[in-house]
Amino acid sequence: MNVKLKILSVGVLFFTGQALLSQTSDSTKTSNIEEVVVVGYGTQKKSQVTSSVTTVKGDAITNLNTPTFEAQLAGRSSGVQVVNNSGELGRAPVVRIRGVNSISSGISPLYVVDGIPMWSGDTGGGSTPANALADINPADIETMTVLKDGAATAIYGSRAANGVILITTKKGKNGKFAVNYNNLFSVANVVKKYDLLGTPDFLTISNEKAAAVSTVWARGSEYNTDWQDAVLRTGTQTDHFLSMTGGLGKGNYYASLGYTKQEGVIKPNEMERMSFRLNADQKVTNWFKLSTSLSYSETGYKGLNNGASSISGAMFSAIRQLPNTPIYNPSTPTGYNIFTSGTLSRVGQWENLIPITSDLTNIAYVVNNNNYTSNLTRFIGNVRGDINLAKWLTYSLQVSKDRSVTTGFLYWDRVHGDGFSRGGYIYNNYLNLDRWNIQNILNFDKTFGEHNVNLVLVNEYQKQKSNYFFAGGQGLSTDFFGSENVITGSYTTQLSQGSASENGLISYAARLSYNFANKYFIQGTIRRDGLSSLPSANRYGNFPGVSLGYTVSNEEFLKGNRIISDLKLRASYGKVGNTDIGNYPYLGLYNSYRYADANGWGFSNTGNPLLKWETNIKKNIGADFGFLNNRITFSGEYFQNQNNDLILAVPVAPSLGVPGNSYNANIGNMVNKGWEFALNADIIKTDNFTWSITGNLTSIKNEVLSLVDGSDIIQSQNSETAYLIRPGESLRSLYGYKYWGVNIANGNPVYYKADGSLVQFDVTSGAYRLYDAANPGTLGAASSLTGNDRFILGNTLPTYYGSFNSTFKYKAFDFGFLARFSGGNYIYNVSRRELLNQDFYNNGTEILGRWQSASNPGDGWTPKLRGGYTSNINTTGVANSRFVEKGDFIKIDNITLGYSLDKNFIEKVGLSKLRVFGVVQNAIIITKYSGLDPEMESNGMDYNGVPRQMTVSLGLNATF
Repeated sequence: MNVKLKILSVGVLFFTGQALLSQTSDSTKTSNIEEVVVVGYGTQKKSQVTSSVTTVKGDAITNLNTPTFEAQLAGRSSGVQVVNNSGELGRAPVVRIRGVNSISSGISPLYVVDGIPMWSGDTGGGSTPANALADINPADIETMTVLKDGAATAIYGSRAANGVILITTKKGKNGKFAVNYNNLFSVANVVKKYDLLGTPDFLTISNEKAAAVSTVWARGSEYNTDWQDAVLRTGTQTDHFLSMTGGLGKGNYYASLGYTKQEGVIKPNEMERMSFRLNADQKVTNWFKLSTSLSYSETGYKGLNNGASSISGAMFSAIRQLPNTPIYNPSTPTGYNIFTSGTLSRVGQWENLIPITSDLTNIAYVVNNNNYTSNLTRFIGNVRGDINLAKWLTYSLQVSKDRSVTTGFLYWDRVHGDGFSRGGYIYNNYLNLDRWNIQNILNFDKTFGEHNVNLVLVNEYQKQKSNYFFAGGQGLSTDFFGSENVITGSYTTQLSQGSASENGLISYAARLSYNFANKYFIQGTIRRDGLSSLPSANRYGNFPGVSLGYTVSNEEFLKGNRIISDLKLRASYGKVGNTDIGNYPYLGLYNSYRYADANGWGFSNTGNPLLKWETNIKKNIGADFGFLNNRITFSGEYFQNQNNDLILAVPVAPSLGVPGNSYNANIGNMVNKGWEFALNADIIKTDNFTWSITGNLTSIKNEVLSLVDGSDIIQSQNSETAYLIRPGESLRSLYGYKYWGVNIANGNPVYYKADGSLVQFDVTSGAYRLYDAANPGTLGAASSLTGNDRFILGNTLPTYYGSFNSTFKYKAFDFGFLARFSGGNYIYNVSRRELLNQDFYNNGTEILGRWQSASNPGDGWTPKLRGGYTSNINTTGVANSRFVEKGDFIKIDNITLGYSLDKNFIEKVGLSKLRVFGVVQNAIIITKYSGLDPEMESNGMDYNGVPRQMTVSLGLNATF
């Protein structure tokens, strides 16, 4: 075989500490087809793009077992952070483009599929989480384009403060009819479980707690039950995808049918989806083309209660259950270890001398008998007509609709658990989300010699409506009526609730692009939006954007340069908005209220006729480099996003009778700024072997600039007062008590006061005393630990993140992996704190390092034990630096190995391609974080989340 080795001609590439040496080649440059990039309301040649745009190919995520496409954006674009903070199917990941851009309003990007602005977020309607983006089959995606800076996003105006993600689905191709079939089978397990005490250590620790209050709690060593196994499982997952593409005459089509079923790693969590898509284009005449993009999906979810502090929350309860008690008891009517007496029903205490704290239920029974479901039907479609008015002028009309209908069902079993005290509880819910969108687009594209002018004019109308209703009741006559839905006459107390809201958007936009000789570029954008949910005085806003570009490599002095093949400098500015501020927040509203048995009305919202949308000013400068005929490409840019007019609650005197003692106003300001770098390199290219790498790095800093009267905002989550928003600090910094350690003389926990002095909590007396490190055996004067003694304990937002991806191909084999990293943030590990409780619950193994005596002080960090003193010893409800940890990590996210069968062999059975492969996802994590996963955080808090899963998949791709 004649091998033509194309190896780097000169230079050294340095990336992640490795130097890649280049070599020379006499091969001549080959011409490349000009790459086209999807931008708002059209496309641009990549060489003409002067804004910050990243494109991710659909092929990069096709063979990954994820229910939603945005989950696999993680690590694939600089400036984009994706946090999958739960292993529960249906939970939407958090997607941030260049940081968090609001304090109180929405922070999610705008998603646009084939020109259709999509519903996103949770559309479960309350029964169980349901991510709206899961209704799109990832296998249908051709490209995902992320618009990051002001020039790129300004064309979307008031909806673009949090960035824009454009999804283009696959289209038909002229030529031979082709059928493609993909199959994926996966096995999923939790990456890590909580490290809990077994029965021997549990007995020791429990009775040590009890001894401090002169009693005994625990007895019996017959069982050593792993209650985590009662709620966790090995899940099997399967995915089938069939697509057909081809052309007929002057048209082409793409059709697909997909089926996905995934069992979550926690019982009974499950997702099942059927999806159908049809994309077709037909050239009706020489001047008129008709296109359509239609998709329909049905998605079902089975969920569960996993409230962070819910008595019947699956993980909350499982990690607290007593290991010396069994799950089952054949002598009870249910077969489970349950104790029921009068109005009380809890897990049986077995031989223990006291029952479990808080009368926890038998969580195994609860997850197996309660029912949470959501069933969604989703239609997303458009019809588009393109008219060629001239060779340089086209008009397009697109009419689209996005409709999501959810029916939910919830049943709490009347025998035991949440529904016991209610005699069973049941409800059905209905949520209808309906959005119409109409776009008129006029595109002028003309070249005059070396001058190229492109003008895009847009007129857009959008109207959306939401209807929600639920009905239910309690006191079921029999469990039979809890199996399907609400049935008239089957329950005693009836409940109902509903809501309706709608708003509309009207927009006019223009984008003018000019370049001379493909060297000098300028682009200007202006959009004017009118939003019905704002007061008439502020209903309309203007959103401009401008960008400049200079392709230095097209100058004569660089043309033909063998080292620098491409060099472009660019800069941009734009102003965009955030309309995700609620429906009609400016109005003074009344709502229904009950007083005893009477129904009435009451003031529910204080209006502000001057309220307007939040705005974001985005600035960006960047440079793009290509070396050695673009075998190596590198880009670097600096960005600054300043968020203005942020909506904050302004306090008012309680005597005014204003709901919540506050009203909303545009007052706050905040900034995100940082650097982004991206690298792509084809290290080796031969007929038999190729090796390529890609990588990106984002460095970002968030700073709050101003608040109401410069005053701090202290916030809580999950009943934990943990956050501080303060000018000059990062948004939602952790805020609480600063821990010093354990008093080695008596085992008391010691904290810093605001003035730097030390105070200890005397576990024996239950009072605070001053602490003198030089004289630890003596209790000092009476003291206190108050809200004024809190410190900033760390920022919750990462200051850097990125990835490294490497792909190898040798003959018919291919191998690749993606490694992600993130850090600079801190996490309040509440789960860890809860496993150090002083109640009659189980504990984590960290408690074995507790102080026992002056001669056996333990790890110096864990205080001595005293039953019932959880709140004081661990400062429950307030952040504590003892449980604040760094969130830095490196993850090997995806490892893929594939083999493509020889074409000469498979063509005999009618195949043009057959590839078998294996994938391991969430494979390896390197971190010092002590919790299950540093990405299992919500706003910097890790609290009893569902463990994330590692999946091992086998699959095949077949093309006929």
